[in-house]
Amino acid sequence: MRTLLAGLVAAGSMLVGAPAEAAVAQPGLAQARVTEAWKATRGASRVIVAVVDTGVSPLPDLAGRLLPGRDFVNHDDNAADDNGHGTMAATVVAAAAGNRAGVDGVCGNCRILPVKVLNAKGGGSYTDIALGIRYAADRGAAVISLSLGGADDSPLLRDAVAYAESKGALVVAAAGNSGVSVAHYPAAIPGVLAVGGVTATGARYSWSNHGSWVGVTAPGCNPAQGPSGAIGQYCGTSSATPFVAGVAALLASTDPAPTAARIRTALISTRSRPSGRVDAAAALRALPYDGDVTRPAAAFGALRSIMRGRVTIPATAADQHGVSRVQLFAGGRLIATDTTAPYSFTWQSAPRTGLVPLELRAYDRKGNLTVVRRNVRADNTAPTLRLVRKGRTFTARAADQSGVARLELVVNGRVTARTAAASASSRCPDEHVR
Repeated sequence: MRTLLAGLVAAGSMLVGAPAEAAVAQPGLAQARVTEAWKATRGASRVIVAVVDTGVSPLPDLAGRLLPGRDFVNHDDNAADDNGHGTMAATVVAAAAGNRAGVDGVCGNCRILPVKVLNAKGGGSYTDIALGIRYAADRGAAVISLSLGGADDSPLLRDAVAYAESKGALVVAAAGNSGVSVAHYPAAIPGVLAVGGVTATGARYSWSNHGSWVGVTAPGCNPAQGPSGAIGQYCGTSSATPFVAGVAALLASTDPAPTAARIRTALISTRSRPSGRVDAAAALRALPYDGDVTRPAAAFGALRSIMRGRVTIPATAADQHGVSRVQLFAGGRLIATDTTAPYSFTWQSAPRTGLVPLELRAYDRKGNLTVVRRNVRADNTAPTLRLVRKGRTFTARAADQSGVARLELVVNGRVTARTAAASASSRCPDEHVR
């Protein structure tokens, strides 16, 4: 029997706003600490997220990462979107991030597999959805995103989800937009990660379904791009679901690659309380790191051209599984250890003068080490000064390895000459010359 169901959109699927070339505010990324997770990973191209929906249309923000897909509605290989719902979901997952165009997807380096199972009106059947899930699993999708659902349970869907699990995929599905606790499918199938929608404050949207069967929540309204590239607010558990799918894809991008079960556990165990909102940075840190061989990224912050006296040395460090500590060495001697970002060190450069080798050592939780070196110039010695008299003319000459910024000649407490050069002359009145 073919059971009809529809994609889930609340408060309108798309409100046309800025053109694609304009960047837009995306507060949900910070609220779910995705921006913090980005310091460790932006995702990997080896990770495929299947968007099982109304199809996905090609957009510049998905260029090079939109794979060939399948249309189970029209039974062909053209998975283009004739509704807009699936394209918006795909851009929430994986629109190119940081390019000041369109929107920033949660996993901007991941690839999208478009699987069309819903028609132009957003309706479809359990049969096609089950086929779409199996298709995605067979083509190596690490995460399968389902912004759709219906009221009825189904052996077809349960079998498809079990098949996807056996292939190593994590199935993420929308909890529904009826504002009730009644189970919604396929989200309520054991093994599926059901997603609800919350506001910026973490409060449940009145339209979001809820209950113990909902695993996590996510921002329920996110900017997204439709097939034309125009940007608008995309609201509903349909929007929250690809957001979580993108976070799951970030976790799947780590080394060593975690299983779907571990990703699910990490997402659920680290969700914010009491909202249940996904916490991307905490989920990354919750992944097991045994076998991690990837070294952390580390760098010095902006440094002064000349170090004098007590100075601050800023640093950055990030790792997919977390940084355990960062150390600063100067001239081979340990200056300080910092275990909390943002990393910063206080160094007394005196009495050194000349080039001093600085070394930054960053360790991740597995003990992988990254070393960054930088030579800096310390100057803690006063310039040399020579005063030469010739008749009533006095000439002062200064020298310093770092250069002379200003030279002043003072006679009887009065500045008689001031210059940015290294020498200055002044003629004194007769009564002052002895």
